[in-house]
Parts: sequence; structure tokens; C-alpha cells
Amino acid sequence: MSRGLVRALLALAALAASAAAAGGALVERIVGGSPVDATTYPFAVRLSIMDGPMDYRCGGTLIADDLVVTAAHCIVEPQMATPFLLEKVNVCYSDSNVSGQTCTVALNTTVHPRYNPLVLTNDIALIRIAPVEITSTTAPAAVYTGKLPENTTLTTMGWGKTDSSSEALPSTLMSTDIVVGSPDTCREAQPLYRSADGPDVCTVNALTPGRDSCQGDSGSPTVIAVDGGAQLVALTSAGIDLSNTSATDCAMPNGLAIYTHIYYYIDFIASTSGRPQSSFTGSAGAGGQSADSDRASSVAAAISCLPSVAAAIAALLVASAVL
Repeated sequence: MSRGLVRALLALAALAASAAAAGGALVERIVGGSPVDATTYPFAVRLSIMDGPMDYRCGGTLIADDLVVTAAHCIVEPQMATPFLLEKVNVCYSDSNVSGQTCTVALNTTVHPRYNPLVLTNDIALIRIAPVEITSTTAPAAVYTGKLPENTTLTTMGWGKTDSSSEALPSTLMSTDIVVGSPDTCREAQPLYRSADGPDVCTVNALTPGRDSCQGDSGSPTVIAVDGGAQLVALTSAGIDLSNTSATDCAMPNGLAIYTHIYYYIDFIASTSGRPQSSFTGSAGAGGQSADSDRASSVAAAISCLPSVAAAIAALLVASAVL
């Protein structure tokens, strides 16, 4: 059953539950982290999706003064499987503390054309906003283009839950280190997984005990240290506890987390924005795979392994709750 074990962000908890019927649940998931100053990661932004009485929280990354990359499942309305109305999508920036942030409404959203909400393939989207002023606390990230071998240390962040047993969300950006896992371990959750240089980056909780991303961190940046700074590697997408595939707890010893590999989708970013790839990439040596066009066959294979869950999704979406 490949990627069909879905882990949804708060807004898409129902999708995670529906995939559980197919044999497991990928739940997205910052636990074991520390508060971050606004100047450390000035590209990290918070998404506030206002849908009636619900306020869905996600994260994103500023990759230009008017462009944010995030997870597709953050901005797609689960009941309709279409993007939220623009006026519901708020991008908040300029401060690591929620109370000091400036928020702006999305001008346009573009979801990857092959995004599949049932199996979270191609889980990436772009949000265009009015140009922001570049300052020490607001600046775009460069996309990392290098290789990501096993045991590479990355840093992930977000305004999501710091304890899976608590309903509270932090008011300050939190970050923690995570480590790229072995392909053999990652294939226990994703049989099609080959390496972190492909469409997804898989990290293994056992390599960093007590540290993980958690509900509300979806779409948030994951970075690598380069020359005293940080470059964007991935965004939070999904996760699974191999010892209990129906669990939604974070930082479990046998847990894995799945992050969408940004450089793999650089063609999508460049073509959608109408800008050259070089305007988004950093100075790291090239080597990572950039070829999202070959993913169609992987998607088809993943979908073919899943039983129909449409009825379960429809029922569970009605009962979905936001943290």
C-alpha cells in the first residue's frame, strides 16, 4: 500500500483517518524543539486559513518577495478538493511570535497539477502575495540543490503542536533537528521510496529521539546548514508510526516523517512563477534530482495499491476537527 497511508495536517485530519482504513495513518507532525528568533529563519511564514469558525494553521516558506511555497494539503479545501478561496488564506510574516506578525491575504494559489490528496503525492503548492519589504526578519530562502545522503542532519520548524497530547499551539516559532533515514527503513512506509534525492525526504525518529514535527507544522520549512546560513530543503508533508499505523502521536520511537523535497519540484516552481530556476536556488553544489515530470508512474502505482476509500472520506470529513 505505498503512500496511501495519509497524514493530514489539522485541516485534513479526516484524510488521515480515511487512509487508516486502507491500513495505516500518516499523521503530520515540533516536538522536542526550541524557540527561534525571527532573524534566524526570516523566510518562515505562518498560514492562517479562515474557514468559517475554523482557523487552520500551517506553515510556508518565502522563496521570493511575493512568493510562498507550502504543502498542497494546506490550501486545498478537503470537502471540495479545491483550493480555499483566496480571502480565506492569510500569510503571516516578519516575526517569530504570532502576536507581532504582519499578515497579508493571498493573491493567487497554484496547487501542483498532479497533487493527489488521497495519497499525498506531489504535496506542494505556491501562494502569490503582494511584495513584502525585505528586512532582517523577512527574507526569502534559497533552495538547496545538493545531495541528501543518509544521516544528513536537517532542521525543521513550525508553529505546530509541541506535545501531541495537548491541544495548545505555541505562539512562537519552534525548531528541532531531524536526520535523513536509510532507504530500507523508509521503504517500510513507502515501498516506492528510493532516496532523499527523489520527490520526498524521509527522516527517522529513532535517530533523534523525542524530536519531530507535529500537527500544525504542515507546509513549514525544513532546512540544511550551508556556509553559516540555512537553505531550504523540504516542507512538512506526512508521517507514520511503524509500530502503530493508526496512531497520530508525534515523536514516537518507531516513527518516520515525510517531507516534500523542494528542489525536486524546481521545474514546477519556475514554470508557475515565470522565473528562472536560478532565481530560487542557492550556491550548494548541484546533485539533487530535479525531475518531477517522471512522478506520474509512481503516482499510478501508489494509487493502484489503495482500496477505494471515497465513502470513508466523505463520512470522516464531516467529523473533522481543527486543533
